Amino acid sequence: MGTSIISTLLKIHGVASAAVFFAVIATGILAVTLYGLVRYRTPRFIPEHMGPWGMFAMGVISLGSAWSVVTGDMTYQLIGYITGGLGGFVIAINQWRKFVGSPNFQWGLALVVPMVASTSAAQLGFINLGRFGFTLVWIIGVPVFVYVYFSLMRGRASIPVLLGNTAWIPVGVIGQSTAAAQLLFPHDFGLFYASVMLPLGVAASIYALFHEIRTVRAWTPYNPAWWGATFPVGTMSLGTHFVALNAQNHIFDVISQGFLALLIFNWALCVARFLTWWFEGRD
Repeated sequence: MGTSIISTLLKIHGVASAAVFFAVIATGILAVTLYGLVRYRTPRFIPEHMGPWGMFAMGVISLGSAWSVVTGDMTYQLIGYITGGLGGFVIAINQWRKFVGSPNFQWGLALVVPMVASTSAAQLGFINLGRFGFTLVWIIGVPVFVYVYFSLMRGRASIPVLLGNTAWIPVGVIGQSTAAAQLLFPHDFGLFYASVMLPLGVAASIYALFHEIRTVRAWTPYNPAWWGATFPVGTMSLGTHFVALNAQNHIFDVISQGFLALLIFNWALCVARFLTWWFEGRD
């Protein structure tokens, strides 16, 4: 997810050659992931494992979008939407059947897939499907994130240092919904939505950055949660870019570039932690 959205954003902001580079890397990651799914037949498609399936679906959607932005051929985005996007509705509903453990932001990974898909739906002209996905996430996904935040405030849940980057997950639904709103709804509503959500996104980003710093300073053992600090930051960059287009205000594109810089920095941190884990013997 994070690698693909870097590709998309680099192309949007005029760095075409680097965009192709990251799209190729993301394609390689998808190939390795598919190989792992076939060989190990895990994770199982049950509510307890919908988080990884949600990440997989969002990754497919993001990769399709990246290649369409890079090449100008919408076929890639259509394939990503038909597979990851429509499949995301099944994943989200399956997650809603059961939540395991104490409240945590990973509960929302599967629930936000239709929101990620809604932006692609809008760009493909499937406006009603996009609005349905947008609304569905507000009904079944956003309340879960609110519940987790309240649980953290009341001391009923905590974010371990090992999983600090998962604090970025709610930022993803804020940024992605802001992007989708600019494409799915009338001009004035889209800007009103952004005026409400972007300040919340900044506040949530500051909270997430605090937990990310804890994780990086401890240089915690490598695990997939490290990548939680990538895609959500990218959605904030994408969301502010679409606001810039909708409002015809360049300052939002400057903000978008700032989030892109943070995204690339976080991506580099994840790669560095992965490589050190690999060379240390994957303990």
